[in-house]
Amino acid sequence: MDKIYPFVGMDPYLEAPDIWPDFHERLGTIISEMLNDTLPAPYYARLEMRAELGIIFEGGSEKRIVPDVVVVTHPPQEPTPVTVRDETRVAVAEGYQIRIHTEPISHHFVEIRDGARGHKLVTLIEIVSPSNKRLGPDRRAYEAKQREVLESDAHLIELDFIRAGTRLLPYLELDEAVHQLNPDYLVLLNRSNLRVDWWMDYTAYPVDVREMLPVIPVPLSMGVEDVPLDLQSATQRAYRGGPYLRAIDYAQPPPEPKFSQEKLEWIDARLRAVKLRG
Repeated sequence: MDKIYPFVGMDPYLEAPDIWPDFHERLGTIISEMLNDTLPAPYYARLEMRAELGIIFEGGSEKRIVPDVVVVTHPPQEPTPVTVRDETRVAVAEGYQIRIHTEPISHHFVEIRDGARGHKLVTLIEIVSPSNKRLGPDRRAYEAKQREVLESDAHLIELDFIRAGTRLLPYLELDEAVHQLNPDYLVLLNRSNLRVDWWMDYTAYPVDVREMLPVIPVPLSMGVEDVPLDLQSATQRAYRGGPYLRAIDYAQPPPEPKFSQEKLEWIDARLRAVKLRG
């Protein structure tokens, strides 16, 4: 099958918990590569990683957002004794051997650094993961990093291509403004030079599922021209390098939360046009 990209903008099927981690890593890699093709010297982009647990708090209990693989080995079946004897036994019982996969999820992000100033962090590009948007340790870790950057002289770009969960908006006024925009996906740019006294300026790029992802400016140091980053191109390149046409069943509805009926009809028409639905 040709490596087609089925949507105009973001593919909502990539949001599925068992698909997203792979796409997240590929997207970070592609963004880093694209920036290294366009950044002026001595700036460079590098892909970084921090471990996430993938654990969320929901309904008063913990659960993994990406199910682990569990292997159960059954003990050999022994016939059950018919009679019960009143004596101390010494034969150790056979238990069930259970092996679980506990490796943390890798959360990838892109750093732009200045090689002429001791490799100083200039811009951080965060790609939000599902567990960042739910209550739990991964959200707390993300918010701590977000506060650290907002209190520094580094710029912050946040790519939220996940519809489920609560957005990571650190200020009430920002939350209210984004709520009015009501986007499916959201890109936020916070320039360090626009953090003045008690004011904090953001540039928001709201995206509907039926629209292309934007070309955004990537700010560098003062006096240095912004570098453009085509998020649609990055997304399509990451998609074509992955297994998604094989791994995704496009005959099924998109992952939750559910789209409006109008958008569901658009998604259906789009998938039929590229022959991924009969």
